[in-house]
Amino acid sequence: MNTLIIIVNPNTNSFSFGIANKYKEIALSKHHQVEILDLYRERNQQTFHYFINTEKTEVTKEMKYFQEKIKWADELVFVFPIWWGSMPAILKNFFDWNFNSGFAFKYVNSRPKGLLNDKIVKVFTTAGTPTLIYTLSGAKRRLKNTLKKQIFEFCGMKLVEFNLFGGMNTNNVNTQKVLDRIR
Repeated sequence: MNTLIIIVNPNTNSFSFGIANKYKEIALSKHHQVEILDLYRERNQQTFHYFINTEKTEVTKEMKYFQEKIKWADELVFVFPIWWGSMPAILKNFFDWNFNSGFAFKYVNSRPKGLLNDKIVKVFTTAGTPTLIYTLSGAKRRLKNTLKKQIFEFCGMKLVEFNLFGGMNTNNVNTQKVLDRIR
């Protein structure tokens, strides 16, 4: 299995990187081929100003680079912190820029048809706020459903795991317990 771990955190000492490295270790032990894609350090992502023309999007060399990695992967693993109740803007830009019409989906008789049907997705996200608050407020459900229904399933992928680890802080409280839960 080819595993692409997409890490979205500007701080290389963050717990997001701890999760990504733990997942990589586990995947390698299962004889997966693993690549880590660090969105804050990999190639320049351009502002997605040409998205509106969905059928004629110019594929740049940067898009081709990212889309080749997505095509290569059987499993996409997203690791990111929750900021202001959602994913970091650079991840949203990554979706907008790379999961475009003709690559990730197409319209058939005015209905979307996903083109990335052979891919499974796992999400590991962290937050300073306790998980219970995200659950009670509905924020956890909204983020999961947005990713699952509006991005992954729309593009034909299957979300098989969604993890929100709340109550994380810069003092690494509870981090070992979280790492032990990653399988």
